[in-house]
Amino acid sequence: MDSFIVVFTNRLNIGLAATAYHAKFHENSPIELLEHVTPEHIQKNGSAYNDDEKEIVALLNTISDKELFKKFSREDSLRNFKNNIPPKLLSERIRPHIEEKMYQLVLMLSQSKTEAYFKQSGYSNLYSTDKLKIPSTPCKPVFRVDIEGDEMHYGLRFKQGGENFTFHNKEVEIICNDPAVLKSGQRIFFFSNFDSGKLKPFREKEYIHLKGARVIDTYMEKFISNVVELFDVQGSGFDIQNIEDRPSTELHLEKNLALQSVLRFRFTYGHRTVSPNRKTSVFVDLLKENGRYIFRRFPRDFETEENVFALLEKNGLIVSEDFSFMHPADKQNNTPAGPENLIEWVRDHKELLDQNNIKPVLQFDEKAFNIAPAKLTFESGTEDPDWFDLKSVVEIPPFRIPFVKFRKNILNNDQHFKLPDGTIFIIPREWFTRYTDLFNFGQTDKENLKLPKTYYHLLEELKNEKIAGIATPELPQISEYETMPLPDGLKAQLRPYQIEGFQWMEFLKKNNFGGILADDMGLGKTLQTITLLLNTYQSNKNQSIADPAGQMSLFDSHIDGFNQSGLPPSLIVMPTSLVHNWDNEIKKFAPSLKIYIYTGSNRARSKELWKILRHYHVVITTYGILRNDVEYFTQMPWKYLILDESQNIKNPSSKGYEAVSQIKASHYLALTGTPIENSLTDLWAQMNIVNHGILKSLGFFKKYYETPITKNGDEEKEAHLQKIINPYLLRRTKEMVAKDLPPIMEQVVYCDMSSEQKKIYDREKSGIRNNLLQSFDSMRQNEQAIMALQALTRLRQLANHPAMTDPDYQGSSGKFDQIIESLENIISEHHHVLIFSSFVKDLELLEAELKNRKIEYAKLTGSTQKRDKVIDRFNKDDNVKVFLISLKAGGVGLNLTKADYVFMLNPWWNPAAEAQAINRAHRIGQTRNVFVYRFISTETIEEKIALLQEKKNKLAAAFVNTTNPLSQMSADEIKELFN
Repeated sequence: MDSFIVVFTNRLNIGLAATAYHAKFHENSPIELLEHVTPEHIQKNGSAYNDDEKEIVALLNTISDKELFKKFSREDSLRNFKNNIPPKLLSERIRPHIEEKMYQLVLMLSQSKTEAYFKQSGYSNLYSTDKLKIPSTPCKPVFRVDIEGDEMHYGLRFKQGGENFTFHNKEVEIICNDPAVLKSGQRIFFFSNFDSGKLKPFREKEYIHLKGARVIDTYMEKFISNVVELFDVQGSGFDIQNIEDRPSTELHLEKNLALQSVLRFRFTYGHRTVSPNRKTSVFVDLLKENGRYIFRRFPRDFETEENVFALLEKNGLIVSEDFSFMHPADKQNNTPAGPENLIEWVRDHKELLDQNNIKPVLQFDEKAFNIAPAKLTFESGTEDPDWFDLKSVVEIPPFRIPFVKFRKNILNNDQHFKLPDGTIFIIPREWFTRYTDLFNFGQTDKENLKLPKTYYHLLEELKNEKIAGIATPELPQISEYETMPLPDGLKAQLRPYQIEGFQWMEFLKKNNFGGILADDMGLGKTLQTITLLLNTYQSNKNQSIADPAGQMSLFDSHIDGFNQSGLPPSLIVMPTSLVHNWDNEIKKFAPSLKIYIYTGSNRARSKELWKILRHYHVVITTYGILRNDVEYFTQMPWKYLILDESQNIKNPSSKGYEAVSQIKASHYLALTGTPIENSLTDLWAQMNIVNHGILKSLGFFKKYYETPITKNGDEEKEAHLQKIINPYLLRRTKEMVAKDLPPIMEQVVYCDMSSEQKKIYDREKSGIRNNLLQSFDSMRQNEQAIMALQALTRLRQLANHPAMTDPDYQGSSGKFDQIIESLENIISEHHHVLIFSSFVKDLELLEAELKNRKIEYAKLTGSTQKRDKVIDRFNKDDNVKVFLISLKAGGVGLNLTKADYVFMLNPWWNPAAEAQAINRAHRIGQTRNVFVYRFISTETIEEKIALLQEKKNKLAAAFVNTTNPLSQMSADEIKELFN
């Protein structure tokens, strides 16, 4: 019967290895080796082998000639590989690989019943006497050291079971070097941590003799210390002490190979400091006392080391393969991070580290870091009606430093602050978030910080939010807006949100703040403002007048001539189209207020205009007239400067803005549904009028807010800006006050072009696209915009009706036909509809069709002379079911709640313009649902415009209103419109 055996033998050019065989035993005859056992045998007849045999075959296959060839060879054949193995490859890679597997084999054989044999080189037969004896346990080396005076004897013996022996003068064959596997006779000796090199000096002699104190000192320190660490050492002239102390633990700030900042542990056992990646389980240090050597053995405290590792991981750090720790925020960076986050982590967890006896050592790039807990305190200084005076100190033991000294670091985003002793304090990252605004908008006064009261909310946050290490002051209170009764004589019933708006404006007035009321169109900004004015003049009938600076007016000799309240009048500036509306609404809701309308070519233009105006409560004028007559308006003080549709002064370089900025008033108020139309500069311009300097200079605003927000999508800067403006900007949408408004429903009606219309459109579009591609790239940006606008306008007109560009066109329009059809259905059900278009020609085509069908209508465009009569006709004549309105002429100043349907005939860039148009019908007073239909011709530029409206509206959503995508589109985006 065949047997499974393992044969150790020297293989040609490779050295000692082993092979598994099927063998047959014969009495008094050599062992017959039948064939190598390979993995293929196991696959074909696995049941014939036990588990040990299967495992041995798999292991020995890894060092078969075939597998070594696959793993290490660059030759084209196995024969060439075996005959041409470079000595360096053999010694540095192949033999270590073979010895690793041979050591595993010996360990397996020591626990297995499988027999092993050693076949001598040069012998063709294998005999039973070649069987190897492999013990089940490792052989243990025992070192002997005897020191007497200045002489030392050093020997090495071995212990296997109960047997003690040496290899002195014995033939020994080395099967593996480290850990060592030795063959002596027919016995195999294997070791757990002993390398064959330590045996070499004792092959020919039993002891090593050394003489001389210095020689012995060196040998004990360099060699015997390592032996004591790993092995049993006996003898005389020295002591070995086993010490069970816990290691001292340090946490070092370093750089790893990728130049990233990391924390690494160092554990000190006695006088030995080691890294956690060291695998040794015992550490030894050597002392010499009174001429006697003392070895102190420290068993590795793996439990303590594992506990501190777990502690750092549990508290947020990330451990890497090289046993170092990184901060999670640094781990996400693609570039090597500095030490700031780790130093902050150590400082924040200093108490935890102390409790676990972990000492931080923070030396980095020749810098030392201070990790004492920092405390920031604020104290209120002297009271001032316009400023908060703050004394603030940072305590970093043992130093007390005025907080204003940190201003430069915080504004420059520099966390490294040099302390008086030369160490570096890492400014907490949280301070940059919380105090950048304090330093940006405050002023430093020696060691104090002065903050204008318009930024009261910044200090309110410090007081209301508890932050570790920060003490907040008792601040002068700025009361929330209070509940107060509506003024007598108000001829209107305000809705809850309108009362809130009135109280908010009173809060601003009480604290000398300006504000922007930015409610949606139709929510009653005018009524809320009239309520404020009525309350202002009713409540101050017996007060004297002062100019905005708090001094007596230049016209104090004429105070008695002012209106009965004793206050100067308020100036309301608006577009021309709203003058009539304001006049009517003040007369309707607050008839006790005296109004002077300063408009028209026959207006009184005089530097003594104040002699007339001082007798009135409210003066109404337009932006154009104010710009032309500003010198007259600056000759007197004003109680309020109120800017309606304040987006009219959105351009800070315009003459209109310059004129408005010259008006001095006690209080400032802006009214607009669209504080941002094109860019954040619009917001800056309006806010700078009502609260001068609150957003600092325009240059600062663009650099610090506008560019980061619009170009980089900086959400943190966006939050900063909102935090500053929120107290002074009140915005309510229709959705927020839905319970006070009827619902509005919108629907997009997609219209297919007629065949002849599509043919013309496609031909025109192709020509435009070719023209653009040929000449667009050579143009300047403004030339591109002009060319694109002309092309877009033409395509939009064709998408509506080709007759808009070709008076001789006799074909139909898909959109036009659908509009007429929908219109007839609505009129037949006795509804009223507003029809808005960007093109007057579009309305003229509809007008002709309405006349042809004998449908009554009203029409309002920029050329309409008697605007009020046209509006009244639609509102009062029930036979007039249709109101044709050009988008520009109908944007503001209309109240058309009679209509419950709105048709938007063509989309345009600015959704705000369309929203204003819809609000002509959907505003306070509407009692019915409002249905809005947007007509869009499919496969045309209109669809792309509709998509751009959605895509480009994110900025507007964040800051109250809409934006204009055309001014922000790149050349490639414009080209895409025509594809």
